[in-house]
Amino acid sequence: MPHAPRSPTVAKGLLLVAFLVCAIGMVGPFQGIEHAFVPWDKAAHFMAFYGLTLLLFTAFPRRRRLDLTVLAIFAGAATEVAQILAGRDGEFGDLCADALGALAVLAPVWLEHLRFPRRERRASGLGQIEVLQPERETA
Repeated sequence: MPHAPRSPTVAKGLLLVAFLVCAIGMVGPFQGIEHAFVPWDKAAHFMAFYGLTLLLFTAFPRRRRLDLTVLAIFAGAATEVAQILAGRDGEFGDLCADALGALAVLAPVWLEHLRFPRRERRASGLGQIEVLQPERETA
């Protein structure tokens, strides 16, 4: 009996951990800790949202990529609002870096759509999602 892939389940756990680490780093008591790893704040935002969007794509493989990317951008906007509410400066530049990080994950998907017309993607199986069906027992 074939088993469903476990990578979405693992990715959901990693996504939760990564989101909590990013949220605590951006809003919580460890503000500015990213400077120990990445000296430029905008690069840290870009890398964080690139990674979060990749995890979103892996955790929810049947969801539309554009919807997940927009969700990541809204999460970036929410962190900037949370920073303002926490007494810090919410920066438009940070939101732009968050959005660029999320959109950078979507760029290869768009390039694939430009590279192969829809008819060729369908014929080659590039545009299809494989759904595993459980085997039925025969009596």
